[in-house]
Amino acid sequence: MIKLTINGRSLSTTPGTTVLEAALAHGIDVPRLCYHPELSVSGGCRLCMVEIEGIANPVASCGLLCAEGMDIRTESEALSEMRHDIIDLFVSDHPLDCVTCDKAGSCQLQDYAYQYGITETSHDKEISRTLYQDDNPFFLRDHQYCILCGRCTRVCNEVVGAEAIDLVGRGFTSHVATPFDGPMINSDCIFCGNCVQVCPTAALLPMSRLGKGREWEMERTKSICGYCGVGCEIEYAKKNDKIIYAQASKAQSVNGEMLCSKGRFGWDFVSHPERLTTPLIRKDVAYEMGLTDEPWELSDRSPLKARKVVIEDSFVPVDWETAVTLTAAKLAQTVKKHGPDSVMGLASARCTNEDNYIYQKFMRAGIGTNNLDHCARL
Repeated sequence: MIKLTINGRSLSTTPGTTVLEAALAHGIDVPRLCYHPELSVSGGCRLCMVEIEGIANPVASCGLLCAEGMDIRTESEALSEMRHDIIDLFVSDHPLDCVTCDKAGSCQLQDYAYQYGITETSHDKEISRTLYQDDNPFFLRDHQYCILCGRCTRVCNEVVGAEAIDLVGRGFTSHVATPFDGPMINSDCIFCGNCVQVCPTAALLPMSRLGKGREWEMERTKSICGYCGVGCEIEYAKKNDKIIYAQASKAQSVNGEMLCSKGRFGWDFVSHPERLTTPLIRKDVAYEMGLTDEPWELSDRSPLKARKVVIEDSFVPVDWETAVTLTAAKLAQTVKKHGPDSVMGLASARCTNEDNYIYQKFMRAGIGTNNLDHCARL
């Protein structure tokens, strides 16, 4: 273990730990914009500068490894003035429309501007990046809010491996771009949205988020993604009992702060108008059971060939007891006539592990077949 001192506190940490990581691990906050715990060190924003005893100038703590006996100060008048000037420079090339910005309340630049008392820039105001790209249904790219922290490019290259975007240009022409600034659909982007998750400003936002409310109005609900067997922890932002957007939970979990495109954007089925919310029985069967007075025959034409299927034309809603009783009777009849391997079961990732365990036990021990599959395997 390495022993060092931060702000007068004696601490211990393991070799290979950076000063910023050691400070954060011991509850000592250090301002930072380009740093992210799951990405490589950039050192571009310079907000995490700290003073080291014996070193003349402040050093970026995100890339500085801890050494035995280090005496570190994360706060001082000089550091505060330096950070004030850095935020002042960021704000000189960034809109200050926080009162109407969708990211207000969860924007790190806004937090630091408030912390260091920056209400307007002392420099000449110039918004050098004006691209507004809404060329895909998943997320918006509004370059005027970009601070060139590089988080999005690093997560795309290092975590996702798509390498769909990169920093291009120099000086005021620098911006995050796809090849030749083409639409996202023509790039190698897989629309996982992890760049949206790590963006510290409003440069990247989910389309479903726009104009739907402020961050402090959102109710947060943690859950487990139901699309595969990995068990990624997910957090839904809701307003008026409707999901506004989804993101990875920032708590320690199997997926960290990353999600796939299904987990992040594939939740709209929850409130889809065509979602089934009650059991249905086909009309001819319902007529035989005396549940309807309307006689009906199954068409020779496959419903899959219909341009738009109207559920009410072919099915009758019933209660769960009726549906389960009919299903059990038909299942027993089929097994008795054709044997247990004449049926198969398809489990669901949207059920709990306990539900799926009971289901496979029922199929294997109750019915007597191993014809069993799970949608997560797809």
